[in-house]
Amino acid sequence: MDLEPAEKKPAELRRTAMILIAVMILGAVFVLYAYINHEKGKDPDRPPITAKITRNFAAKNQHDKLIGLYDLEGKVWFAVPVCVNQLDENKHALAMMKELVGHYGDREDVFFVWLSIDGIDQGVGPDQLAGVAEDLGVAESRCWLLTTGDTDKQRGYIKDQLRLGLVNARADGDPAGKWKFPSQLALIDRGMHIRQRYDFREAYRYQVKAEKELEKRPELADEDGFDRVLNAVEELKKTLYANTEFVLNETQTGRQ
Repeated sequence: MDLEPAEKKPAELRRTAMILIAVMILGAVFVLYAYINHEKGKDPDRPPITAKITRNFAAKNQHDKLIGLYDLEGKVWFAVPVCVNQLDENKHALAMMKELVGHYGDREDVFFVWLSIDGIDQGVGPDQLAGVAEDLGVAESRCWLLTTGDTDKQRGYIKDQLRLGLVNARADGDPAGKWKFPSQLALIDRGMHIRQRYDFREAYRYQVKAEKELEKRPELADEDGFDRVLNAVEELKKTLYANTEFVLNETQTGRQ
């Protein structure tokens, strides 16, 4: 017996297409609401204690000076990964770091650390980092751009100690660049505890999604908490500054 494929009716095809579109829209909205609930669950001022840095990291800075991150014990500091050839990869975190330098530049107890994802063995030494410091406009003495002779060591420290994520290779010829790595910024307290990590790239993406959904469904503007997603980047900045002020005023870890 010959079997022939069933003939699809145009009305059924249109109905199936509409169902798929509805599922996609609902999926986007659910993601946005998940973000809203996630943000609501955060304490706006007191940052959690997520981990403690347990190993020193000796490296050369952009001035070819050997320093160790344990020198920062007793200070409050921020850290981000950086790639000298892919500053766009985590441009949101780098922009926030520059803003923080401007905001806390007159405080002697606040430092700023950029860890290169490539070491001297990959051609990234103090001279290259000095160029990046100039490009980013961060020339203050408490701004450290760091590298070592061992790329694996640097990436391991970024992942295991600072908890800022993995560095992964992209396919050859990818226009986005050779390396993929998270765009996160870490806040570290005086006791070398990582208090919080902030992903401004993620916040920006949620904000863009919210703007697009609002164009399709203007009624979302009346939903409780939706305005926080529409202003996700600014809301995350407020949280970062509130967390930093809390840490700066602590008398002991977690208490003021």
